Amino acid sequence: MRKGAKAILTSIILATVSYSTSMSAELKMQNVKLNVKGGITTTEFFETRAKTDGSSSNDLKLSDAILNLEATDGISGADFGLGTITEPTVLSSANNDNTAVIGEKTGIVWGFLYTSPFKNFKVEAGLLPTNVGYELAATYLNPNIVYGFVWNSQPFIYKGARVTYSASENFSLYAEYDKGKELNGNPENHAFAVGSIGSVDGIGYTVTYFDYANYKNLIDFTLSTEYKNFTFAINGDYQWLDKDNDKKGYGIAAYIIPTFGKLSIPLRVEYVKDTNNSGIYGFSKPTYSVTLTPTWKLSYNSKIRIEYSYAYSSDNTAFNGSNHKGTASFQLLFMF
Repeated sequence: MRKGAKAILTSIILATVSYSTSMSAELKMQNVKLNVKGGITTTEFFETRAKTDGSSSNDLKLSDAILNLEATDGISGADFGLGTITEPTVLSSANNDNTAVIGEKTGIVWGFLYTSPFKNFKVEAGLLPTNVGYELAATYLNPNIVYGFVWNSQPFIYKGARVTYSASENFSLYAEYDKGKELNGNPENHAFAVGSIGSVDGIGYTVTYFDYANYKNLIDFTLSTEYKNFTFAINGDYQWLDKDNDKKGYGIAAYIIPTFGKLSIPLRVEYVKDTNNSGIYGFSKPTYSVTLTPTWKLSYNSKIRIEYSYAYSSDNTAFNGSNHKGTASFQLLFMF
């Protein structure tokens, strides 16, 4: 190839690819913008009371490997995440053992199409990440490595459709349908939800009512704000069963994240309680967890995190025959 042609081709490539502060790359093609982002994490988990006999475990895992692609022409588009996630929790550092949501070792973790047929309206359909809760679909998107008790009882990713009306930048309403699983050709635990997302005086919020047909109901809220070098957030749930309204559960998770230059120290404190053995959180008595995650920013894209999560229950047999357990984690993280 001639030098002049090479220079022109190089200029075109450099002109069509730009990088944003969210560490994503944007590729502009004819009538379409393609945003590329994602992350990969490797984590060493040291977990007490990990097995049914009460013994501990020590395991190194590829905890996340996600390539997230979004293509849009301004009116319609597609968003999907390819890869694998482990979903480690306070309960278990190997919830799905490197299994993607679709049940394979790797695959489409989430994927949906969207369009805006009318001004301020957006319609999404496919395999949707939930709007419920403070914690998101991969560990590198969250302040802590392991997910909490409150997250563990919430919807996560599901087949469905969502309609959102955005009245302004600070206020939107949405309604959605979760198809649920199919049993003998009929939907099992399909769900409906309505909610709002927005902000008031610098405080971001979400509030949702989520109704699992023939199972349970969930009211969820989140509040978050920043003050100087601190981030504060709360995620609360109240749930009750359809067949017995006296069987309920509620939980609250509080997050405090101070940041000092390249160092941040996210702290999550949780309390959950089931009433009348509802089984919503899986504990017969009040249960607590505390998770501390000192994080050092190695570069714009990479971090190193050390974490200790401690859980305690008034039920003396809650964690494989014990009333407490701990999980120590060491994680390397890269986002793009």
